[in-house]
Amino acid sequence: MTMIVVYNPSSGSSRPLAELKELFSSNGVSVERFVTVDDDLSDFIKQNKTIAVIGGDGTISSIAEKVRDTKAVLVPLPGGTLNHFTKDLGVPQDLEAAIKALSKKKVRSIDVGTVNEKVFINNSSIGLYPSSLRERRRFEKAIGKWPALFVAGIRTFVRLPGYAITIGEESFRTPFVFIGNNEYKLDELGAASRKRVDEGVLSVFIAKRASRLSMLKIAFMALVGRAHLLNDFELRKTTNLTIKTSNARPSVSRDGEVHHMDSPLRYECKPASLRILG
Repeated sequence: MTMIVVYNPSSGSSRPLAELKELFSSNGVSVERFVTVDDDLSDFIKQNKTIAVIGGDGTISSIAEKVRDTKAVLVPLPGGTLNHFTKDLGVPQDLEAAIKALSKKKVRSIDVGTVNEKVFINNSSIGLYPSSLRERRRFEKAIGKWPALFVAGIRTFVRLPGYAITIGEESFRTPFVFIGNNEYKLDELGAASRKRVDEGVLSVFIAKRASRLSMLKIAFMALVGRAHLLNDFELRKTTNLTIKTSNARPSVSRDGEVHHMDSPLRYECKPASLRILG
């Protein structure tokens, strides 16, 4: 087995290149080249290479954006702060164990979601989560992750953003819309996960307008990745939807990264558009 390996040397959880070389070599995986996440992959993709990515959801999502709708094969490996995608795929969360397991994996095709043609492998949202995440990142370096999470929740609670949106023919105001790539469910421990990533659907959770106390709870749950699991939501499944907002360029999260995007937001499920080894 031969592959290209993409890694993020600036990640807080990154391993030295020499250690990565040893991990792959000792587990029988031949690496043609190690490249950083910022390097140009276009030639490797055109050659239909197998491209392993060591990183969290954001890093893997950024490479999936480049690989989808090609014959290149993506190999997602855990290596970031958030690894929901690899967990949902059943990839061992220890990097060495994940590399060792590659010899038993087969190439298969899975779905991705898109918003205005930009890929997300896990989920996208508008409203409370992007607002809370932006606030958290303003304070995280100065006071740390968990204190910043608390401050972000309080500031979002005080401002309580609401969005005028239209989905299909229906218009309403809501503080939060979550769009998942395939169907998300809650397990007995309260964690969100997917059984499959190849059903060709989007799951859409829409927060009903509620009290400030409920919105504070949603803000905190959003920051730990579970806001879509609260009871104050309507759930829909679809293959595509368009969301119009009163804001011409709303903040939109994609796999934990926040971007400003032009309204209307056009969401689609792209079935079997990403080839993975897994």
